[in-house]
Amino acid sequence: MHKAGLDGYLHPDEIASNLPTKNPEASGMLDRMLRLLTSHSIIKCKLVKKYTSNALLTRAYGLTSISQYLVQARDGPCLVPYHKFNNHKELHNCWYKLKDAILEGGVTFQKAHEGITFFDYLEKDTHLAELLSHAMDGSIATSMAILLQTYRGFEGVKEVVNVGGAHGATLSCIVAMNPHLKGINFDLPHIIKNAPAMPDCQRVLHDWTDEESVKILKKCHEALPDHGKVVIMEMIPTELPENDAIAKNTSQVDIHMMIFTRGGRERTAKEFHMMGRKAGFASSELICRADLYGVIELYKKM
Repeated sequence: MHKAGLDGYLHPDEIASNLPTKNPEASGMLDRMLRLLTSHSIIKCKLVKKYTSNALLTRAYGLTSISQYLVQARDGPCLVPYHKFNNHKELHNCWYKLKDAILEGGVTFQKAHEGITFFDYLEKDTHLAELLSHAMDGSIATSMAILLQTYRGFEGVKEVVNVGGAHGATLSCIVAMNPHLKGINFDLPHIIKNAPAMPDCQRVLHDWTDEESVKILKKCHEALPDHGKVVIMEMIPTELPENDAIAKNTSQVDIHMMIFTRGGRERTAKEFHMMGRKAGFASSELICRADLYGVIELYKKM
C-alpha cells in the first residue's frame, strides 16, 4: 500500500500476493481487518471493479496521512515500534495484576514479574529495551517538529544537554531547527552506545516520584550557569480532566506510568512549578502547549 502512494488503492488479493503466505483465506481475512481500520479512519477504502467491466464492485484500500506513520519503510517518524511496545505481551500481563495492586498496594509491573522492577527488567530483556528506545524516538519525533515551531526558547541558548535522551531523536530535532546550538545527549551507557553521531533531555521526570524528580532537578540546578534554565517538555494534563484526543492520550500514558513504575506520573503545570521551587529554582513558567506536549521553563535566577 505504501508503494502505491497516497492516491493508490489495492485490492486485498493484491496485498496478499505480496505476503509470504499460501493461505487461500488470507485475502478475505485481510479485507476484514482493513475494513475495521477504515472504520477508525486509519486507512481509506473505495469500491472498484476488480477484473472486468462486468465484475462486481469490490473493496480496495489505500493509505491516509495517518496510516503513513505506521509504515516502517518510509522516511521520517514511524509509530510502529511505539505500538509494538505498548502491545508487548510482557506489558499486557500487567493489566491482570492492576486490581491486586489497587487493593494490596505495590507496583503492578512487579506483581506481574516476580518482584522485578520495570527498569531492571529492561536490563534483562534487551529486545524490549531496544523496542522502548525506538518507540520513544518515533513518538517524540512526530510531535517535536510541531512543538519546536511554537516554542522559541532555544534561540538565545548556546548549549543544550538532553538528560535521558535515549538515541538522540529529541536532540536531533532541536539541533536541526536551532543549528547554532551545541547539543549533548546524556543517558545510560547501554543506551548511548547505540545512539547515532550528533552534529557538533527526553521525557525523564515522568518515570520518577516527586522526591526523585526534585533530586534530578537539584542536580540540574547545580550544573547550570547563573542565567541557565531547565526546559521541561512533557505531557502536561490540565487540572480539570478534558475529553479531547490529547487529554485521552495523556491520561493513558499516566496510567502506564502508574502500572510500570513506583510513583511515576504525568504532572500538571502547578505540580512542576512546586517541584521547581523545592529544587531551588527562582521561578518557573508554562511557556506553551503544542500537540501532545507542553513546555515549562525553570530559571536558576530571576
